[in-house]
Amino acid sequence: MPNLTEFQQRLETIIGRPTDQRPFVCDGSPLDCRVFIVGLNPASASERDFWAFWDCEAGFNKRAWFESYLAERAKRPLKPGKTRRNPISNTRRVLEWVISSASDTHILETNIYASATEDAKDLAGSMRHSRAFDFLVEALKPRLVVAHGNDAVEYMRTRYPTVQTIAVKHFSRRWSQQAARDLGLSISHEAGAF
Repeated sequence: MPNLTEFQQRLETIIGRPTDQRPFVCDGSPLDCRVFIVGLNPASASERDFWAFWDCEAGFNKRAWFESYLAERAKRPLKPGKTRRNPISNTRRVLEWVISSASDTHILETNIYASATEDAKDLAGSMRHSRAFDFLVEALKPRLVVAHGNDAVEYMRTRYPTVQTIAVKHFSRRWSQQAARDLGLSISHEAGAF
């Protein structure tokens, strides 16, 4: 992929503009990302359009996106029976631990499906298309993928068997900070080889 303008144009044809989909999150240019962290689909819908965080010269503004994520999460009503909510989801917490430990490795956070639902079972048939993800794989050619959760692992093994993939349990549960940081160090080590 030669430049961000072409990348943007191709992605726009897939997800539209404006869009309620979230095809990826990264810090800066996705063209620099050779490592993907892949789940099934985003769990948190956003009131703001993905493109509000995009700039054709700089890429994706993760800091602005994260600030918006925190603000939206804080004002979202609690589920019945709940008295509090963590500022960030378990999955987001683990992602941030992993990425911070991977030091200078440019990582693209993405999902097989770009439509957000709180629960995977809520993914309607029309939401179960992987066009944005498949475009990202074809355009960016990741050298390493960390797939978290059985669905993401199975998709990678079936659809992209030649892409080096590390299979791990879903980031939403049973991850210690140390285990996440160790994974980040492993990613950094693997990425140093290419």
